[in-house]
Amino acid sequence: MGAKMPQNTDILVVIVNYRTPELTIDALASLEVERKHLPDMHVVVTNAPAGDDSQQRITYAIAQNNWSDWVTFKELEKNGGFAYGNNVGIEPAIQSENPPRYVLMLNPDTVVREGAIVSLRDFLDERPYAGMVGSRLEDPDGTPQASAFRFPGILSELVATLRLGVFTKLMNRYAMTPPVQNHAHETDWVAGASMLVRREVFEQIGYLDEGYFLYYEEVEFCLRAKRAGWQCWYEPA
Repeated sequence: MGAKMPQNTDILVVIVNYRTPELTIDALASLEVERKHLPDMHVVVTNAPAGDDSQQRITYAIAQNNWSDWVTFKELEKNGGFAYGNNVGIEPAIQSENPPRYVLMLNPDTVVREGAIVSLRDFLDERPYAGMVGSRLEDPDGTPQASAFRFPGILSELVATLRLGVFTKLMNRYAMTPPVQNHAHETDWVAGASMLVRREVFEQIGYLDEGYFLYYEEVEFCLRAKRAGWQCWYEPA
């Protein structure tokens, strides 16, 4: 259901729904506001079969709110996990005659603050060496969540396991989850809950690894991108 990908799509947003129809609808409502600044944005909602009424509720909301010109709904053949759900939305667009410049992977349990996606797009526009950028994630009261991380390794696992006071402080630079920063900075990987990726990254390294059902898909994807020469950034704006 929904519109075909327009020829001038600048940003493709992919939302994977699994038993969260109301959250997905709230996310779409926030994206409607963002379209004032990004009229060339298109959204694909992929729905994993779960025996619930997600398909009916989401497609009804699309129709009732007149979102069908910028939202496409795709029922998945199986519940293949986060990577599979995203790839079904991303791959046909990247391989089309008029692929989007950027792809935003967005969780259904997110509400986009006005101007947030514009900030991410502008960030990549200004940095051709950056392959992807993640946004600041917040609780509803504005409390920041960790969303920029280091790759896991022996030392990071040691720090996470021991937690031995002075030792942990000395080893903080190896911790996988560093303190949340209020300025843009390069990082190893960012949360797939809100990650804007340059089209050329997919063209060079491929899509998310569907061998991961849930969790660590974005870690592996960012690692492949880094090995291919792309930088990963965090932009709290």
